[in-house]
Amino acid sequence: MLVSCAIYISSGVASIASRVAASALAAHPRVAVVDTFTDVAYARSSVKLVGETGPLVAAARAAAAEALSLIDLSQEPHPAPHPRQGAVDMVSFMPLSEASADALADELAACDVAAWQLGGALGELGCPVLMYGPRAARSLLETRRGTSFFASVRAGSPREASTSLVLDFGGGGIVPGADGAAAAAMAAPSGTSAAGPPLPLRAGVAIVGVQPYVTNFNIQVEEATLDECRGAAGALRREIGVQVMALPHEASGTVEIGCNLQASQQHGSPAREAVLALVASSLPARARVRKSYVIGLTPDEARGEGVRWLAAAA
Repeated sequence: MLVSCAIYISSGVASIASRVAASALAAHPRVAVVDTFTDVAYARSSVKLVGETGPLVAAARAAAAEALSLIDLSQEPHPAPHPRQGAVDMVSFMPLSEASADALADELAACDVAAWQLGGALGELGCPVLMYGPRAARSLLETRRGTSFFASVRAGSPREASTSLVLDFGGGGIVPGADGAAAAAMAAPSGTSAAGPPLPLRAGVAIVGVQPYVTNFNIQVEEATLDECRGAAGALRREIGVQVMALPHEASGTVEIGCNLQASQQHGSPAREAVLALVASSLPARARVRKSYVIGLTPDEARGEGVRWLAAAA
C-alpha cells in the first residue's frame, strides 16, 4: 500500500530543501521523492515522499534530521512571512486518495502507526514533537492553535516558538545531523508559555500526524485588501469547510488565499472549481483572481510519480 509523507520545513533556501530530499532518498531505496517545492517569499519548503509505511518512516526520519541540522529557526525572518512553529514545521502521513476518511479507514490507520513511529524517532533526536490525528484526539488545526504558529506572523510577537500543550515526544539532549555530528544543543536558551514546556530556539516544535490527503491550492488576488481577502477566506471556512489563510505575498504584490483542500469524515475533497467560484463571489467587484495553482501534486499525480519512480528503481 503506497501512501504519502509530506515534510514542511521553515526555510526558503532551495539547496536546503534539496539536501533534505537527498537524505530521504539515501535512507531507503524503496521511497520516491515525488515533489520538492521552495517558496522564497514565505521562507518555507516542502518535500513529498511516496512509499510503503515502513520505508517512509526511515526516509522521513533521515530527512527531518538533515533539516534540523541545517535550519536555525532563530535566524529565520521574523515576523514570519508564513506561520510556523518549528524548523521541521509539520510532517503529515496521508493516503493517496481524495475519498472521505470513512472510506479510507484502513489506510488512515496504517498512516497513524507510521506517524507515531516517526514522532518517537524525532523525539529520540531531541526534537520536541506534538502529535495530531485520531490517537492524539486533536486535528492539525487544533494542535497548531496550541502553539505560537498563528502568532508568529504578527509584528511584535516573540521570535521564540511556544506551546501550551504537553509534548508527546522529545525536548532534551542534542539533535544529531544526518552525518551523526551534533548539530544543535537543545538546552540552549528557550522560549516558553505559561502552560507549556520550554522549546529550543533553534528547532522549535515539530507537529507530526495523519490526515486525509491535502491538496495545497493557492489563489492570488489583485485589487483587493488583505481584510477583503480574509473575508473571502472566512466564507470558504463557513460554507465549504476549507482550512484557509489569506496572506500578503510581497514577491507578487498580491494577496494569496492559501487553501488546504481535504476530504472530511463523510465527504470527498472539495472541487477546486467550487472553491474558486466562492472566492470570486465573496470579493468586491474590482478584485481579480490573478492566478490559481496547486502547490505540489494531487493524490493521483503523486501516486503516479511514486509508481514510476519505484518501478525504475527496481
